[in-house]
Amino acid sequence: MLKKLIIVTVVFVMSSWAFAADEVTVAAGAGYRKLVTEMAAYCEQKEGIKVNMSFGNLGQVIAQVKASGLIPVVIGDKNFFTRAKLEITEFQPIGKGKLVLAWRKGIDIASVDEIATDKIKRLAIPNTENAIYGIAGTQYMAGKGLTDKVKDKLLVVATVPQVNSYVATGEVDAGFSNLTDTMGIADKIGGYIEINEGYAEIPIVAAFLKESEGNAAALRLKNCLADAESAKIAKKHGL
Repeated sequence: MLKKLIIVTVVFVMSSWAFAADEVTVAAGAGYRKLVTEMAAYCEQKEGIKVNMSFGNLGQVIAQVKASGLIPVVIGDKNFFTRAKLEITEFQPIGKGKLVLAWRKGIDIASVDEIATDKIKRLAIPNTENAIYGIAGTQYMAGKGLTDKVKDKLLVVATVPQVNSYVATGEVDAGFSNLTDTMGIADKIGGYIEINEGYAEIPIVAAFLKESEGNAAALRLKNCLADAESAKIAKKHGL
């Protein structure tokens, strides 16, 4: 009886180890939730792995990564990760991020310059220090001489999805966002303009950290993100 119990226990432990070895945790900027979720579902099916996901603005994501030491993969702006001095072993390119100005239903905007007019009374922007598109929006406004003109109407929120939520519900007239998240709510807003200049390039990558070394699921995820189907998913989401 005791021998049977030991055998059952060993089998259970080995099975648990095998299951854990097939899991990988990915943290990402909140504005890429839909992209990462679809890529994760594809890679789970293709590679037979489990992808756990966590989202927030990149400042929150970096803090979580550093505090836990348990997250092997982070998806977001390559430059931000480099500045944060994460211990990265490899980058897997995903695409190029694009800044947009989105506006609520009931108004129409022909030019981004219109954010300085009376047409826009409240303008949302993601966190201007820790969110990629908050930084990009700040750079764009500074370069176009719009910063002082909109400072009294500017509402700073935590993430891109929050900006789009406020635009969709009409709580703000317009907001700076990214193309990926905005495409997902296009039917709920008045429209959007892609902004292709006036801010630093935003290379979106999967950063594989030192914690990914020896993680078989992380390696399989990397191979999956590099294939043609993942590239199609990225393109579908505006990258």
